[in-house]
Amino acid sequence: MFRWFARMPFAILLAIALHLLIILSVLIAWKLDAFSPASEASNTPSEPVIQAQSVSQAAIDQQVSRLKQADEQREKSLKQQQAEAQQAAAARRAEQARLQQLEAMREAKQKAAAEQEQQLKALQDAQKKAQESVQAQKQALAKMQEETAKAAAEKQAAVAAAAKEQAAAAVAKQAATEAAAQAAQARKQVAAEKAAAEKAAKEQAAKEKAAKATADKAAKEKAAKLAAQKADQTRKAALQQQLQDELRASQSKGILDAYGAAIKAKVQSQWFKPPGWQPDWTCDVKISQANDGTVLNVKILRCDGDQLFQSSVQQAVERASPLPLPSDMTLFQPTINFKFKASAQ
Repeated sequence: MFRWFARMPFAILLAIALHLLIILSVLIAWKLDAFSPASEASNTPSEPVIQAQSVSQAAIDQQVSRLKQADEQREKSLKQQQAEAQQAAAARRAEQARLQQLEAMREAKQKAAAEQEQQLKALQDAQKKAQESVQAQKQALAKMQEETAKAAAEKQAAVAAAAKEQAAAAVAKQAATEAAAQAAQARKQVAAEKAAAEKAAKEQAAKEKAAKATADKAAKEKAAKLAAQKADQTRKAALQQQLQDELRASQSKGILDAYGAAIKAKVQSQWFKPPGWQPDWTCDVKISQANDGTVLNVKILRCDGDQLFQSSVQQAVERASPLPLPSDMTLFQPTINFKFKASAQ
């Protein structure tokens, strides 16, 4: 009784007040009948007649029941609001965790892209330096060729001037016979100079050819080295990617196994055993869910048990909403299938 009084004090006090009002009405009516003129004029003794309006106990109990139902309804509404608030808070926490995970993935992708860009820039700088080195060698070779040609021309001009002076001196000093001899000598000298010039030109051509061969060999060796380095980097990158793919596949399998086990455990905890159920009855269930795990639809695909058992499994899935989420949201699936197995636990 004290428990009812603590939960519904207003209803209890109202019932007590109604009982007191009924008793007071009965007493007042009895006193009025006892002292009325009709009773005094009557000489025949008789029992006093009490007339009063009574309120039945059923009406009082009905009023108390209505008040009790109103309090229970308010308490039920308050509990429902609290449960909805807790579900909303859990959904917000899950959404916040998902956004944080997406942000971490985005930062990791940006970091990997920046590292790849740095590697590409370093390779481009190396290629640019190699091209500049080859260009510098070409310019040095061209300058050497220009200086050699200039020296040969100056030498040839000097030789021609000297021959001219000697011929003029010989003409002035000697007679016509000496002029012929000097002319022959000049022709021999010109032939020798021509041979020397041709020899120098051949030697210069051989040097240029050797320099070009050396430059070509160095360029080929450098290109081969760069190609080998690039191939090695490509092989290492492919191996690293393969290792990462294998590791991710292993991690994904573990996450999916844990995800499925968590869903089964929560549904199992919400299952109430129906009458007539048998151990080891199974049901294949298809579930459609929202991104926060809220169950949108439940469909029984195949089941060993009767209709009561199927309904109990479907209700257990609905009561388990929202379902647990995987630790990696990239593995989240809006539609999942799993096998429910009846257990005595």
